[in-house]
Amino acid sequence: MKIHFLQAARAIAAWLVVTDHALLEISRNAPNNPVTHLAWWLGSAGVYLFFVISGFIMVHISWASFGKRAASTDFLRRRIIRIVPLYWLATVAALASHKVWATHGTHAGWMDLACSLTFIPYFSSEDGWHPILPAGWTLNYEMMFYVVFALGLTLPRKLALPAVGATLGTFIIVGPYFANGAVAYLASPTVLWFLLGMGLAVIWHRREFAEPAWIAKAVKLLEPFGDASYSTYLVHGLILTVFLRIWIMAAGSPSAWIVPASLVVATIAGLTTHMLVERPVLRIITNLWSPKRERAAVLGLPGVSRY
Repeated sequence: MKIHFLQAARAIAAWLVVTDHALLEISRNAPNNPVTHLAWWLGSAGVYLFFVISGFIMVHISWASFGKRAASTDFLRRRIIRIVPLYWLATVAALASHKVWATHGTHAGWMDLACSLTFIPYFSSEDGWHPILPAGWTLNYEMMFYVVFALGLTLPRKLALPAVGATLGTFIIVGPYFANGAVAYLASPTVLWFLLGMGLAVIWHRREFAEPAWIAKAVKLLEPFGDASYSTYLVHGLILTVFLRIWIMAAGSPSAWIVPASLVVATIAGLTTHMLVERPVLRIITNLWSPKRERAAVLGLPGVSRY
């Protein structure tokens, strides 16, 4: 069952990330500027919130699936359908944008593109650990979590959840000692936020909590923005790059007003991408690569959870 306040939380997480990047335009990312520190804090809070929600939702939607035949492959298929197509489109768009605007990733080659599209972290002297689409760094952690979680789905729930936690915890401890930089990079304490979300989901189900009707009603206005949060997260960097150029040409250096303006522009771009790109692509891929019962549920929009 869809939990409405989680969709509202997704919208807030996306807006925190957008605010982070808008504030960095004001501070010019100067390390000693208090605005930069505020931006970093808000951006981190947004990303961590996304990870907690992800950990919660993965347990929530899989609660009755642990140990069942094909649960693991079905889970990965649904995650690929939900995450990969739009990310690939956004990555290709980002590569083209970098070439046009001479921004981050200008010198990206075919190997960079291959690693970005397959969620393999890589380091470049120009951009550090960021893939071609800078926001994609979080998806590298998401996909790693999905793989570990999918393996856990092969076990009964009482064994699976501790096993997933133990696996990620052990990986964080031993991962930094691997010679492979990508492995060490993924072995970040950041993944503990997924475990927090998983733990909250376990409490939710064990205590048989239910979302109060008044909360579902109160967050109703935020739900469309939560549904579009993935699109907003992926496209906001591309949109804000263009928006900033227009702002500078029209008004000079960014002022505090760029924050609310960026939120409005990024939200509109996210909603538009969600309606015109994400949902149609989701329909097409689901129609091609899903069992009939699942196809009917997803294609039945709106109101169907697209977790």
